[in-house]
Amino acid sequence: MKEVVKQTGLPFAYAQQAVKEAVEAYNSWAEAGGRPPEVRRVAPYVDERTWRFDSATALSIRLMSGRHAAELWPHKRFWLFEWLVRGGRAKRASTIRLRRVKNRVYAMFTYEVEPEAEKEPAAVAAFDVNDNTVVVARVDLKASADRVAQWNRKWVQPSTSIKVFKTDFGRLAKRYAAIRRKWAEGLSVEVSGRKLSGVHTREFRKRVKRLREGKRKRDRVNKIAHELTREPVILVAEDLGRRPQEEMVERAKSAGLRHRIKQMPIKAVVGKVRDRAAERGLRFVFVSASRYSKTCPVHREPLSFPLGPKMGLCPHGHWVHRDVAAVLNILKKAAEELEPKYAEVVRHALSTVDKRQLEEWSAIVLRAERTVKARWPAVLARAGPMTPPGAIIPAGDEGAYDPP
Repeated sequence: MKEVVKQTGLPFAYAQQAVKEAVEAYNSWAEAGGRPPEVRRVAPYVDERTWRFDSATALSIRLMSGRHAAELWPHKRFWLFEWLVRGGRAKRASTIRLRRVKNRVYAMFTYEVEPEAEKEPAAVAAFDVNDNTVVVARVDLKASADRVAQWNRKWVQPSTSIKVFKTDFGRLAKRYAAIRRKWAEGLSVEVSGRKLSGVHTREFRKRVKRLREGKRKRDRVNKIAHELTREPVILVAEDLGRRPQEEMVERAKSAGLRHRIKQMPIKAVVGKVRDRAAERGLRFVFVSASRYSKTCPVHREPLSFPLGPKMGLCPHGHWVHRDVAAVLNILKKAAEELEPKYAEVVRHALSTVDKRQLEEWSAIVLRAERTVKARWPAVLARAGPMTPPGAIIPAGDEGAYDPP
């Protein structure tokens, strides 16, 4: 690697950083198991001796021929972290990382962000990630403890509530799988009486690179993490282990269902929520996973599923959605891990949940899932038009259209 760096004509500091990066990449693969790869390309770190800011949007980098100024096109996250540096809440590392992708060079900055001060929680929220939704059960600590408005119960907010976020992870996986399958079928050829799939063609790989499935998932993961950490709460989730989808895939019979399960970013959602909670000074609690979705949260009896994998029937004669049962049972388990003042409030709030509330919450979750399926368009994911197709707009009123 030193010889390769010498041929590029870079200073010795770059050679040291390149060798360090190559060793780190080699050791990480060696520790993970299997045969270590051959390191062919590295992204060297540039230490403080070889770079500095010329202005807010320009870098000065030292090369063998002297110093050269390079204009920056900063990402919006760059300005966010620079603002934190100015305010004293973050510290910029003295080294940057240069990475070349095709005809562009990216400069990657590293920041150490100080988390916000720990806040007094206003609620305890447990969430469960599913294929198309994220179900959240929330116990409001203030509403449970405050009894000032007992004289007018009609307007008192219930201490326990259920919220559903639509993520459409399974919907995206199903749609993009259908698109890739259609492209492969259209590019397949027949040679000597044998049909060759179009998956291995250059045109198929070029088309697949233009798909935005990963970016869409990442965007929705970030939005879910932002919504769950907007207010001071204690967040609770299952400890899923290293590979949570393996057991789910073993029970799935359909190949399409197995593909959708594999594409669900369960660990990504939990990890992003945990990181965002640490950044905003919120507490995050893991509880052990143990048949939460198959036990009635009111009667603690095992559920049966005669009508499908979603709705469970309790031996006491009422129905409950398995996602609702999961988040409520996670809250009960979390009461054992919390401080006594919070645990007592959570237990009291869950003790008031009855069969009628379970059926109402189950209907809400079912309605959200059915809406996802009903609005599944048969085209590639794209933004919806502001004007519905076929709408007639009078001349001169293009800016005052009222959709029906």
